[in-house]
Amino acid sequence: MLLTSLMAFVFCHGQADKNGGSPTVHGTSEVGEIEVPENGFCSGFLDQDGSIWFCSNGGGVYHYDGNAFQNFTVEDGLSSNQVFAIAGDQKGNLWFGTQNGLTKYDRSQFEHIALPYQDTTSGWIGTVYPVLNPNAVHSLVTDNENNLWIGTGGGGAYRYDGNQFQPYLTEIGWKYEGSYQNWIPCIEKDHNGNLWFASMSNGGVTHFNGKAFTNYLVDDGLSDNQVRTIYCDGLGRIWMGFNGNRNSGLTVFDGKSFETYGIKDGLCNQRIRYIHEDNQGSLWLGADLANLCVFDGEHFSEFNYNGQTFSDILFILGDLEDNIWFGGRSGIWKYGGGVLQEMVSE
Repeated sequence: MLLTSLMAFVFCHGQADKNGGSPTVHGTSEVGEIEVPENGFCSGFLDQDGSIWFCSNGGGVYHYDGNAFQNFTVEDGLSSNQVFAIAGDQKGNLWFGTQNGLTKYDRSQFEHIALPYQDTTSGWIGTVYPVLNPNAVHSLVTDNENNLWIGTGGGGAYRYDGNQFQPYLTEIGWKYEGSYQNWIPCIEKDHNGNLWFASMSNGGVTHFNGKAFTNYLVDDGLSDNQVRTIYCDGLGRIWMGFNGNRNSGLTVFDGKSFETYGIKDGLCNQRIRYIHEDNQGSLWLGADLANLCVFDGEHFSEFNYNGQTFSDILFILGDLEDNIWFGGRSGIWKYGGGVLQEMVSE
């Protein structure tokens, strides 16, 4: 079961860049239509001007300005073509989390910033599958003080103030062979500026209020300790998706208690990869090895458009016009006004 978990990439929410700074984008490769890169798309990010960035696991990043796609790769300055997460800061910079650490983009050039190095040469990771990697960035978010928080693939979290890295949560959950430990696929910021960290290393969910960390596990009310994704809805409730083990499901925390919706409640699939709330208050649930699902607060139903369903959806986001964008291994789609548009396909 552990190997299965490691071979499925997990990535977190691309959040809108609502901070200052120029949205100007400079690149080298612009095309009207693109094909799905190797291994597909894994995350999306809404920029401050309404344009959208897409991460891919092997093809770099793609920027869509409403008319054309622009592709950025290692040839343009990315530290790796395996890009897992994007965040924006208050100065208008973009940060890309990659297999080889961080890449900072000031809208004109890229800068590679390596994490504090951890030696993996003696471990089993490189000989099995290079997913778990403490030198890789799997999730990103900026806090209210403009610090960048970084979730790694086995080295816990860092807080980066632009000069120094401060490690946190390095010993949460199970310890993997080779001494790698906490794999953090998602960091979510709630409406109060508090941070929530997901652990795929059976470390549950950790809450940080700016002063102290509080860890929640199955004994506290979670449906599983192997957490893939976290989402804060419009009411401030914290929703959690899990790896699909045992009795896991869709768990919500209202600040006082936990409640879980499972298969018996109509949940489409236990392997929840992504959660997004639309402007009607419904939750869209991307699932691993299953179809896109929508929860209206009472009923779960697979998203169906003219008889077509959509599987392996790894990210979902809304744009400034209330359209829903979703994508994954097979492409990217835009849904709005009852009309679905295929933006990128195999």
